[in-house]
Amino acid sequence: MALSARRPAQVLRLVLVLALTLTAGAVLSAPAALAAAYRSATSSGWGPSPAAGKAAAEANARAALNQQAAAAGEVCSGVSVTTRHLYTAPDGSAWIYEATASGNCEVPPPVSYTVPRTETRQAGGTSPNVAVENGAQAARAALLAAGQACTGYATTSSLVYTAPGGVWWIYDVTVSATCTH
Repeated sequence: MALSARRPAQVLRLVLVLALTLTAGAVLSAPAALAAAYRSATSSGWGPSPAAGKAAAEANARAALNQQAAAAGEVCSGVSVTTRHLYTAPDGSAWIYEATASGNCEVPPPVSYTVPRTETRQAGGTSPNVAVENGAQAARAALLAAGQACTGYATTSSLVYTAPGGVWWIYDVTVSATCTH
């Protein structure tokens, strides 16, 4: 069927149907890993008092939910916990509760390493290798303190001083990396 200028409504309708079809296809084919999943886990716990038993059950349920989410590569937020009393020992020495932890769990976004950072530290040691290693450790610690997570480490060093007889070495050590912050 040839499209002509006499049928603009048909052309517009065809374009709209095509656009809606493409949009629906894109929405329906979105990866499921990006969607949040509502998860829950139930566990029990006991203690020598009602408060201790309830706290133990809630902690166990939260741990079970976190394990379940971690196995799926997810992190949970908005977690709520409900508890119920199951049993009290006749002599009152044990209180048993059951708890259910529930929350929305989703795959966290990938970490973005975008900030280049460089730190230099001076360190000494009984050999050149020990001095450089001490300086590298101190510089990496400073990088991580500022950047939280880093990758692509590069280390350079330069000799500052050697004690007579080679009993002590001092180096300036520079460590560079790309970090998250």
